[in-house]
Amino acid sequence: MIGMSNKPAYYGGEPVRESVLGYGSQSITEHEKEAVLEALEGDYITRGPTVDEFEERVAEMVGVEHAVATTSGTTALHLAGDAAGFGSGDEVITTPLTFTSTAHVATYNDATPVFADIDPHRRALDPDAVREQVSEDTVGLVPMHYAGHPADIEGLLDVADDHDLTVIWDACHAFGGTWRDEAIGAQRDMAMFSFHPVKNITTGEGGMVVTDDNELAERLRRLRSFDMEYDPAGHENEPWYQVTEGVGYNYNVTDIQAALGLAQLDRLEEFKRCRDEIIDRYDEAFATIDGIRTPPDPVESDPMYHLYAAEISEAFGCGREEFVNAMHAENIGVQVHYVPLHYHPFFQEEYGYEQGIFPETERVYERLVSLPLHPEMSPSDIGDVIDAVCRLYDFHAE
Repeated sequence: MIGMSNKPAYYGGEPVRESVLGYGSQSITEHEKEAVLEALEGDYITRGPTVDEFEERVAEMVGVEHAVATTSGTTALHLAGDAAGFGSGDEVITTPLTFTSTAHVATYNDATPVFADIDPHRRALDPDAVREQVSEDTVGLVPMHYAGHPADIEGLLDVADDHDLTVIWDACHAFGGTWRDEAIGAQRDMAMFSFHPVKNITTGEGGMVVTDDNELAERLRRLRSFDMEYDPAGHENEPWYQVTEGVGYNYNVTDIQAALGLAQLDRLEEFKRCRDEIIDRYDEAFATIDGIRTPPDPVESDPMYHLYAAEISEAFGCGREEFVNAMHAENIGVQVHYVPLHYHPFFQEEYGYEQGIFPETERVYERLVSLPLHPEMSPSDIGDVIDAVCRLYDFHAE
């Protein structure tokens, strides 16, 4: 029988730790602080030469011609859909197992989001399910690399080629990973990243669109800054003369954010190494525990995982809801990524979606739970997560 010292906190024992350990966190050192202070002392604190440097470095790292920084991953998605020309009457296929921003590539641009079911191994769009959803109105495809594990890139590009679709890769989770020795984000037509504090690197808030297409890049840059022509005819003699040529946005990032981003890029290998080490410890600890499906083995890739998304089944001894609440009682900040988009009132009311129509997505969702994974975790933090999971499993095995 389990004694009080080993009883899970959810059932009356003491928690494994006193302070809450979040599922994600930024990692900021003196290196980042010095970079930001240097930017503050420069001539620009809004968009200036440091943003240019940040964009150039990301483009070089990904292996593309262009990188366009934006205020968030969400605005990066918005701009990508606008630059692609999505509009009223168009359909854009994406995954229901994602954050709502992914579908807003369509909705922000007055197009219709169309969901397709997932490949349960990758937890990303299934190319066969995508083919079933293609119609004469389909113009775009927005796959998401769930948790950092690449989607079936080759299969999805085949669908896009067969139906002349623009592809926008939601790589918010995947910055720093590779597929077939090629950086995630290098695949056509556009990809975008998020630099939110819980992502693989951070600029506080921020995002980026990357592409090899010169016309798309020019359109992205114009849209980011009011769709403004800063050098129209007559500007040479009237240097104040600048004109707006369409509906654009103020999605400019600052040199302060870019300085932070550049400093974070310096630590990218460190971040990946830390994440890989945590994953290895989790995988080893949970290998003999029934009812936990650890994240899937990578397919022709070396991901930089944003999430350690496990699946909890009945063999563990309790369901996902009880597991989450029990971890929270231990002060382990687990999370679920994500409530499928076709469960959300907005997509049900606006587009007629309902629960029960994407069986693979729903089977995976009902078991998903993300354990803490970030570079600020100490060996003791990792041990606390493992202890909390093991003591809950042992409790139900009695």
